[in-house]
Amino acid sequence: MYADTHCHLLPGVDDGVEDWEESLRCLQIAREERIDTICVTPHIWRERFPNRPDDLKKIFDEWSSRASALGISLHLGSEVFYRRDLAKAWKRGEFISMDGKGAYLLVELPPAFYPSEFPLACYDLRLAGVEPVLAHPERYTFARKAPRRLDELSRAEIPFQITTHSVVGTFGRAVQKASFDLLEKGWVRLMASDAHSSEGRVPLMREAVRVIARRYGKEAARRLSIVNPRRLIKGMPLIPVECVPAKSRRRRRTVEI
Repeated sequence: MYADTHCHLLPGVDDGVEDWEESLRCLQIAREERIDTICVTPHIWRERFPNRPDDLKKIFDEWSSRASALGISLHLGSEVFYRRDLAKAWKRGEFISMDGKGAYLLVELPPAFYPSEFPLACYDLRLAGVEPVLAHPERYTFARKAPRRLDELSRAEIPFQITTHSVVGTFGRAVQKASFDLLEKGWVRLMASDAHSSEGRVPLMREAVRVIARRYGKEAARRLSIVNPRRLIKGMPLIPVECVPAKSRRRRRTVEI
């Protein structure tokens, strides 16, 4: 069973699901997708979604008590939109780490603009005791235009989390290709749905797992969708994911024989 560590299923707090009924439909879809563990990650974005951890925790407690009958293990995190004072805000308790373990913090960047000071901000976060995880790098237009920006982050060993909808082509071929490029460079540690609704951007997992398994093998798919997401929630170190295209893997086996 899969674990989804990036989705917006907490009702009425951001641009995700609007109410309990839609959230329930999403959770039922998740069950059909063989997802048995979910960490909801509501936006914390000062200008658009100025959510406060205490408020989110109260909403999550009520929501999870209603949703517990579905048999899904539910956890609370957040998706933090980049700001210059990330480390200071973290120390002030303005964000929620993955399941509150304090080990990992999901961070989103502006889609078209790369903040040049972001690597330093990541360094400061680490000094403050939390590991930043970069959300959906394959969808940033700046990354496709200037890949060296992500090179810089990979050298700093920032874990990347890509989106299942990107892998299956929902966002178009350019984003799908960017996903494969990042996977083959070995920079991606996790795959998550980033689900926002019960139609369109649903809690998708099975099709993306099939694409990864067919292209890179079952072990890569397992690490991206099961092993590392669970390790993230538990606050454990993430393990590398080797993504070698199928043809290269066949050639490699032939050489070894």
